[in-house]
Amino acid sequence: MQTSAIHPSSPPATGLARYWQYRDLVRNLVAKDLKVRYQGAALGFLWSLGNPLALILLYDFVFTHVFRSDLPHYILYLIVGVLHYNLFSQSVSQSCESLTGASGLIQKIYFPRILVPTASLLFTLALWVIAILILVVLYPFLGGVYHWGLLLYPLALGLYIAFIWGIVLTFSVLQVELRDLKHMVEIALMFGFWFTPIGYDINVLKPTTREIISLNPLTQFMDLFHALLYAGTLPALSHVLIASAWTVATLTVGTILFRRRARHLVEDL
Repeated sequence: MQTSAIHPSSPPATGLARYWQYRDLVRNLVAKDLKVRYQGAALGFLWSLGNPLALILLYDFVFTHVFRSDLPHYILYLIVGVLHYNLFSQSVSQSCESLTGASGLIQKIYFPRILVPTASLLFTLALWVIAILILVVLYPFLGGVYHWGLLLYPLALGLYIAFIWGIVLTFSVLQVELRDLKHMVEIALMFGFWFTPIGYDINVLKPTTREIISLNPLTQFMDLFHALLYAGTLPALSHVLIASAWTVATLTVGTILFRRRARHLVEDL
């Protein structure tokens, strides 16, 4: 595995430049995961669409033919929710074993350890981009309306990815000591799917239930995405502020915890 050349005579890099000089390492980690996951598979990357597509079809059948939803263009509402929750669940689940899975590399050479869970997130993001590009193509056919507010979507997505990154850093380093964490996270993600307004409108719930669902940070992000991509409106400022607060919280906890425990990774692994 090749990394960018670092000359001994050069002054030590600081800030973002310290991580940028390892960009080839990150690229190789992502490429390796892509090759390993779909090696020998006839459909290759298309299998990354299997899980969200199955969820969309199941939800569409249940809420169209069993429990009828009154939401217009329900399939668009559903797709927006499923795709963005899938990005969260796969990123968090994949990150749990990112450091333990790269133990051989970590013990052999030095590089900023934070790049390992970051590469895991980028790997999931690379697969997710395929699904979101398909949504872009089908958007007008599903009932989506183009409006100027869509220009804010990259900002909302960037905020969401930063929120996920904080959780990825936290769980990746905790998994090193708590090897059962991944299994607990997978169970929590199953519950989280139903406690997030993905296939239903939160406003139809009872007040008490609605308050509980609102405590879920993912609810705030789903409100952003549904407002921009489904309703064709700007998200409420309160939702933006709450989502931003959650992002700052996860990034602060994730970076501080990772920095403190990264010093002992070689011994712990």
